[in-house]
Amino acid sequence: MKMNRRRALTSTVSTLAALSLPALAQSGFPNRPVRIVVPYPAAGPTDSLGRLLAQRLSVLWKVPVVVENRPGAGGTIGAQNVVASRPDGYSLLFTAGAATGSSEVLNPTGTPFRTMRDFTPLLFLGVQPTMMVVQSNMPVNDVREFVALAKANPGKFNYANSSPGSAGHFAFNMLKLATGIDVVEIPFPGAAPANLAFAQGEVQTIMGSLLGMLPNLQTGKAKPIGVASAERMDAYPNVPTFQEQGIPVIWDTWYGMVAPAGLPADLVAKISADMMAVMEGDEVRASMHKMGVFRRLGGPERMREAMRTEVENATRVARESKMVQ
Repeated sequence: MKMNRRRALTSTVSTLAALSLPALAQSGFPNRPVRIVVPYPAAGPTDSLGRLLAQRLSVLWKVPVVVENRPGAGGTIGAQNVVASRPDGYSLLFTAGAATGSSEVLNPTGTPFRTMRDFTPLLFLGVQPTMMVVQSNMPVNDVREFVALAKANPGKFNYANSSPGSAGHFAFNMLKLATGIDVVEIPFPGAAPANLAFAQGEVQTIMGSLLGMLPNLQTGKAKPIGVASAERMDAYPNVPTFQEQGIPVIWDTWYGMVAPAGLPADLVAKISADMMAVMEGDEVRASMHKMGVFRRLGGPERMREAMRTEVENATRVARESKMVQ
């Protein structure tokens, strides 16, 4: 009888210990390097913001937080890499709307995940207005003049699409839909190569983030003619919005962090709170402002709403502009 009780007690203790192991492991998170996947090439806006966040997390967590660039297929290659990882907090995705929202709309059969099903939202970081620039020698000073020139020369001009499903991609298709212009799309695998092609004169115009365009703006290669956002940019207050020019086009880029689906609730709370904490303060706000990004910190629910809205808006615009046949 005593032996049976002892066995029962031992079994109970063992079971309780086994059940508590995940919680104990999570309470010590992180105790090894954390990987943040950026689904775009290095030196672009998503990469720059992801590295800013990773650097500050490394200090707080006292473990290496490594940024790993996995570009390709409009961000889906990097996103799928994280989807396939263990939901333990050690593989995260720093993303923009194109990778987690728009890609599945433009390529539903080729996107091996679904945003609202396969990710755990963690952090909403901020919003970046979409700017349109043209080559400085182009004889236009605003979007209306560009539209008039394009209409007079159908098919003669081209634009750089930095990534399928990007804010610039959708904004330019909205512009074409609103005005009826015929401008040829030239696809690129990221903002950095797209802006390099612009610098080399291979494309006449591009829509995208201030950070990506800044080198060409600083050298005088690029001329800003409009902002596809609800308000003007602080860094370029004299550049009017599309709406101010009578063209109903608004499409911003948002940035945030997600994990694979199934991340335990206690880890969601910890990682989200830690990220919010390290991205507070005037120093970070100033760094983001230099990139043309408005800090709009939010937790998992704010990020979930951004993802949901991205999918819904992308579906509507893609259908109306026939981006998907």
